[in-house]
Amino acid sequence: MVQPVFSPEIAKRNGFDFLRLFFAFSVFMAHFGELAPVTVWWPVSSAMGVAGFFIISGFLITRSYYRSAGLRDYCRKRIRRIVPAYVFVVVACALLLSLAGTLSFQEYFTDRRFYKYLVANLSFMNFLQPALPGVFADQPVNGALWTIKVELALYAVVPLLALFLRKRPAPVLGAVYILSCLFDRGMSLLYESSGNELYLILERQFLGQIRFFVAGIFLLFYFDFITKRHIRWLLPVAAAIFLLRYFFIGHWMIEALYPIAFAILIVSFAYHFGKLAAVSRYGDFSYGFYLYHFPVLQLFLGVDWLKNHPACLFPVCFCTVSGLACLSWHLLEKPILRRNTGYKGAFRNAISGE
Repeated sequence: MVQPVFSPEIAKRNGFDFLRLFFAFSVFMAHFGELAPVTVWWPVSSAMGVAGFFIISGFLITRSYYRSAGLRDYCRKRIRRIVPAYVFVVVACALLLSLAGTLSFQEYFTDRRFYKYLVANLSFMNFLQPALPGVFADQPVNGALWTIKVELALYAVVPLLALFLRKRPAPVLGAVYILSCLFDRGMSLLYESSGNELYLILERQFLGQIRFFVAGIFLLFYFDFITKRHIRWLLPVAAAIFLLRYFFIGHWMIEALYPIAFAILIVSFAYHFGKLAAVSRYGDFSYGFYLYHFPVLQLFLGVDWLKNHPACLFPVCFCTVSGLACLSWHLLEKPILRRNTGYKGAFRNAISGE
């Protein structure tokens, strides 16, 4: 594998773990506002939080690929980090939510939708069967899981992209970025003209999201050029584009520039506030927080006492999700990453966000 020469500044302490936790909390807040019978305001939408995740993944996962011993090592690290906790939350919800449904145990476990849910979700095709029989009024059990298949697809494209990034990465990354922006724009226009929500769904999938991932990769390859040589004018321009998009969402030019502007802001923040890396000493809870928050919200929204006392709803949900994320890290994610002593590097990479 040809190793590109990255800036030595990249190895410095950074705040990516803090940002991932912040984006996970932002998705939680967005879904809380959508599902709960109370009005909440949070400046970061769920779409923005997911975009932030993909940008950070593009930066860190691509670096992790070049630091891996080979393709097998890279795949093993990615599977260890993503799949065990994902499988656990799918199976745990399928089994434990039988207690929260309207069907008897016999009806529940003999309903074909139960097995369709397991097959569809364990194969990352959540859209085929997002609901369990008689649970949450047949609403999706975990509406946040759709991003995991996109994340895995982005991981899979890194070795392919690496074949074309050996000498001049800018034209390749630029071409992929532009094609993704065009796809996103095309889906938006089709939705506006037809009203068919299928186009909105397609816009959220791999081809529509890869522009954020590629923006993160671009910041990795041109770290010094952006964050050292030209940051004085790039940072205010990126901030202006970000704010314009925040208030004038939908303009095609702003939408095209938004991913790279957001990436500049994220990476600049991460390295400017490197002391935020201290959160890593307690563990990497962002993935667990993201995985568990939606079913917890759905579950507690079905409790009449909490619905009648909305002031208690948020702290109960937040504390429960935080506790589950902490347990998931210490009892499931961390032990799996450390199981093979030959892969202590993989554990360290997970702590640093890679």
